Amino acid sequence: MRRLYQLLFRTLQSEELFTPIVQDDTIWRASQTLQTRLVQAYQAAFTPIGNTTFNPVTIAMYHQKVDTKATPHDLEASWLGFLTGEGVKPSEWPFIRWWIEVKIIPQIQEDLELYEIGSGVRAEPTAGTAGAQGASMNGYLTVMNTLTTAGSIVPITMGAIPATDNALLVKYFEDFADQLDKRYWKLPMTIVCSETLERRYLRGKRDKYGKDTRGDASIDNTIENTSLIVKGYASMGSSTRIWCTPKDNAIMLKKRTQNEKAFDMQPFEREVKLLSDFWRGLGFVIPGLVFRSDQ
Repeated sequence: MRRLYQLLFRTLQSEELFTPIVQDDTIWRASQTLQTRLVQAYQAAFTPIGNTTFNPVTIAMYHQKVDTKATPHDLEASWLGFLTGEGVKPSEWPFIRWWIEVKIIPQIQEDLELYEIGSGVRAEPTAGTAGAQGASMNGYLTVMNTLTTAGSIVPITMGAIPATDNALLVKYFEDFADQLDKRYWKLPMTIVCSETLERRYLRGKRDKYGKDTRGDASIDNTIENTSLIVKGYASMGSSTRIWCTPKDNAIMLKKRTQNEKAFDMQPFEREVKLLSDFWRGLGFVIPGLVFRSDQ
């Protein structure tokens, strides 16, 4: 087994951007409350002002699954025969445990991170046909696009990302930070971007502010004189959008997610089938608190 090499898998890192809620209902409901001005100059007459309004919010979960199979007998006549066993049941051979722990579970996490949580666009499956990549749920980029089209999110006008000058890229992030609602200036938030932009930002900060910065993401990913940090995520792919929101405004719904690491194993003839299903969804409680660039 020490001579079985593989590429690194992506982890499900983007979950840290969201507040997790585990529930059985497939729809999560809440309401945004709004209050208008109340204080006025005194007079004896009753002159009421102020309204309290409620805007309903719903976030949906999507049903996802894993179906796969293997034929362990095919390994017996190969160099990988050491993964097979002497018993008659291939489901009890060492290959199965290695397959699940080393390949299946990490691949599920990578699929969710790269294709679903960020850029996923839900498409109902065709009966009898495996679902397409990135079609099991609406990712956060898709949710933002929908809310922007509806007018619930108003993008911050930033223009195109500076293409080559990393110092100008740092200024781009700083300008973005300055345009956030001032009520949230002192609230710690993460400005989410692609991994490419994060690396360019760190190099640009060194170029702009000099030798006191070291290009170390754990030290230098802050936006100067703010409570904001810059962090790149694989789920952003090649998108040039940057965005942030208070963590309690970003909701990640989960149901039966323990099944991402547990399977119904079904031996059939000489095949071993693995089946699992779970639910996941995400959204934003107050769309107006999602600060995003116009990319």
